[in-house]
Amino acid sequence: MRRLNVPKRVQQGATLIVALVFLLVLTVAGVTAMRFSTFEERMASNTQFRNQVFQQAQSEIRAQLLAFNTNLANRAPLLVAMGKNVAARDAAALLADPSLKSLPATAREVQALTPKMNATGDNIASNNVRYVQEGPCDDGSSAEKFVCVRFEMSARAETAGGSFSSQSQGLSFQNNK
Repeated sequence: MRRLNVPKRVQQGATLIVALVFLLVLTVAGVTAMRFSTFEERMASNTQFRNQVFQQAQSEIRAQLLAFNTNLANRAPLLVAMGKNVAARDAAALLADPSLKSLPATAREVQALTPKMNATGDNIASNNVRYVQEGPCDDGSSAEKFVCVRFEMSARAETAGGSFSSQSQGLSFQNNK
């Protein structure tokens, strides 16, 4: 068996180039993995903020309902809402309040409510009630004795980062005819 004599100068540096290319590939893979993990962390954080403002808006609606049911004095905003003008339905009004499209023509302008949850540091941006309509109750048993007065409550919660949630709920009271 014959041995080839390859000069040492030709072999010098090949290992260094292979190691540098391998190091470059590992660096690109590490940076990509860090970017994906940062992106996933932001997505999880955004979901958490979105859930937080959803819960804040729902809690505000529940607190308002509790206040309305506590005593008659707390129902004063509902009486004020009943006395408001019928909501305009021109293009500008529909753009400002898209919920008007789904409400009956008897819907009135909104009445702002004092937030109940701000004492705990929640971010309630707006909170209001709107008179929707008055008509026979749908329960069938007391249609001749009572009239149902229907309202729509809405609350919007926001964070400084821009997450927000707008929630609405119907509210109905039975009155004697």
